[in-house]
Amino acid sequence: MAGQDFAGLAGCSALAFVLYLNTFNAGFVYDDRRAILANGDVTGARTLAGIWKNDYWGTPLADSGSHGSWRPLCVLSFRLNFLAGGLAATGYHVINVLLHCLATWLVVLVGRTLLPTRAGVLAAGALFAAHPAHTEAVAGLVGRADLAACVCYLLTYLTYQRHMRSREWSSLALTLLLALAALLCKETAITAVLLCGLCDVLRGLEQSDKYRLRSLCILSVFLFCALYCRLSLLPRPATPFAAADNPTAHEACWWTRTLTFLYLPAANFRLLLWPQVLSFDWGMEAVPRIRTLWEARNLLSAGFYGSLLAVAWRGARLRSCSPVDYAAVASISLPLLRRIGSNSCHTWLGLACNCHHQLKEEPRSVERQHSTGGTASSGSSSSVPLMGVAFLVLPFLPASNLLFHVGFVLAERVLYLPSVGYCLLFGYGFGKLWQRSKGSRMLLLCCLGVLLGAFSLRTVRRNLDWRDEEQLYRSAIPVNPPKALANLGSVLSAHGRYEEAKVALTAAIAHRPHMADAHFNLGVVHQKQLNFSSAVSSYRRAIGLRPQLAVAFLNLGTSLLSLDSQHGEADSVFRSGARLQGHGVRDRVAHEEARYACYLQLGSLYRSRNRLQEAAAVLTEALEALFRPRQEQRATLHFRLGEIYAEMQQWEEAERQQRLAMQLQPQHGAAYVTFGQTLARNSSRHAEAELWFKRALQTAPLEPSSHHYYADFLEQQDRYQEALSLRLRAAALAPKDYALHSAVADALRLLNRLVEAELWYRKAVALQPLAAHAHANLGAILQMRGIRQEAVDSYRRALQLQPGHATSRANLARMKAALDTNT
Repeated sequence: MAGQDFAGLAGCSALAFVLYLNTFNAGFVYDDRRAILANGDVTGARTLAGIWKNDYWGTPLADSGSHGSWRPLCVLSFRLNFLAGGLAATGYHVINVLLHCLATWLVVLVGRTLLPTRAGVLAAGALFAAHPAHTEAVAGLVGRADLAACVCYLLTYLTYQRHMRSREWSSLALTLLLALAALLCKETAITAVLLCGLCDVLRGLEQSDKYRLRSLCILSVFLFCALYCRLSLLPRPATPFAAADNPTAHEACWWTRTLTFLYLPAANFRLLLWPQVLSFDWGMEAVPRIRTLWEARNLLSAGFYGSLLAVAWRGARLRSCSPVDYAAVASISLPLLRRIGSNSCHTWLGLACNCHHQLKEEPRSVERQHSTGGTASSGSSSSVPLMGVAFLVLPFLPASNLLFHVGFVLAERVLYLPSVGYCLLFGYGFGKLWQRSKGSRMLLLCCLGVLLGAFSLRTVRRNLDWRDEEQLYRSAIPVNPPKALANLGSVLSAHGRYEEAKVALTAAIAHRPHMADAHFNLGVVHQKQLNFSSAVSSYRRAIGLRPQLAVAFLNLGTSLLSLDSQHGEADSVFRSGARLQGHGVRDRVAHEEARYACYLQLGSLYRSRNRLQEAAAVLTEALEALFRPRQEQRATLHFRLGEIYAEMQQWEEAERQQRLAMQLQPQHGAAYVTFGQTLARNSSRHAEAELWFKRALQTAPLEPSSHHYYADFLEQQDRYQEALSLRLRAAALAPKDYALHSAVADALRLLNRLVEAELWYRKAVALQPLAAHAHANLGAILQMRGIRQEAVDSYRRALQLQPGHATSRANLARMKAALDTNT
């Protein structure tokens, strides 16, 4: 490779790297949370085999709610990121940027095989590096599927170019392996095989090759097998995409669907031409449907398809009517001329040859061919428009909604790979202008510089939108106000900015009243503001719009519990949410989490009402009904069952459940504590119980509850001094815990260390100044110490906070009676 070629490669890749430096401090936004943070295949919550059984979002492919996007190599790359740096977002962003740099490098190499001028190659590479439409694919971590697929796609093409020169089996095998890798990164990359076949066919129009048919047959067999495995052996989505994601696909009018879907490729191409307006989501009504033939956007569709056909037709016409390749004629004639002593083929044997080749210039001619940046494998420049259109159209076609419906109207990240074709066509046109405008090349360079500068500034600015979710959603309000405002409201609510969240969510509902997520998030805001009646209304509307929204049942039940008169209804709400099968839900993990929480809430509700048999039945049902519960969830259910059976004095079953919980979570100290408490109920097993309490301390030495409950056990054995040391340790581990401080004071009082007990009761009051029993306890110790006036003040304060506080009222009465007697 020439030094200038290497400098061009390095320069384009460096530009790609510099423009995305400001993504390194970005976080996980939008779909990144589900694809990475909540994906057990990434975080190691599931085995490595799950990568091949689940979709891109961690949902089993056979599940009714699976998205159907099977991209195991991308999920594997996320898992390697997690193993290297956990859930620190920087490492993930660095890999994305490096993949973009590698893709830019490969675009330049592809340009060298097609474009006739070095200027055109560099223009194509620089445009690919700086194009703002790539921001979503690079700055959004889920865009790694598009980045990796593009890299494998271009490597597949370059490897097949090598195979066409040599027809070696090794290069063909590597081509198929890279095509398979591209398919395992993203489904649309299967068109790499079609692109290679097209390139070989176009070359066959110029040169005959007896091995071409063999290569094309192998490519065809591979393509057929890949499509068969993907469409027949792997499960496909069983539930159609939501109307909000692709409203045109749910349009009843065939004419409207046809006109709109024909317009969408033109709308995508417009983003490549002028990427000023960008959005994280183009669903709902962001792209209005075309309902009449007379709408102006149909002219854009006609112009787009007409331009594509014109470019393809011109390329085909140039190929079919291309002039004589005089360099090829010279390569045949000049050796013959050597024998007859001539040095030119200009008028040899009466043939008019315009190549003007001289024998002494032949080596220079070959050198000139290599200096232009093209290779012999690419054929003549007339193939460039056809190949550029192929690079543009083939990878986009599966996502165009023209062959089958997909889960989006328009998505910027799917333009990453098709933009290679756009950049090649741009480079081809720039190269032609460069050749023709020898006197005004500086002006041409200035125009290119202005374009790249504008695109670079737009890219850097757009990267800032992807830094955090609030800015991302705000940037999309002009394009898709209902989706952007609803998501913005959820983010503001999570940050505790409830009034702003309510404004955003109310505006989203005004734009689109039937958004279940917006009503649900508004209910969350009301619930956090303790406005439970409004929260209940919002949750009911969300459930009415989406009956499978399990988390809405969970929050509705919790809100009803907070309304004292609604406990009976909360029972049925929790039961309904727990038993939702979730047919067709997209986020299976979140759905099962909500069902699990509903079961726990229902069990706790029955237990609080002393309906222990029903509580045990509910938790037993949860163990059988939940879909692939996590190990810690199963442990918690067994743990709760053990507590319930202990309350029912079914000691044998309680012990069995607690042993199951300990087996599932051997490092969970609370399970050992509970088991020790169960054994301590039987006086003959106190020694065994104490061993389990000690084991809990060894397992979780920094857990305050382990010390606290062991101290309870020791006090029951009248071992007050040992219990006090454990109480002090628990309070030191949780310095803000009122109950632990109060327990230390009680332990000191039992040891008759009243002065120290008073100090700890005062600490407890400082922690909970509005708790009546805290003041009552302080009054009691002051009364014991004979500090009567302060004791009276404490009792009166307790009665102010809780007028019916019996202990304070009784102690005040005794103190008054004692005073009257003394008088």
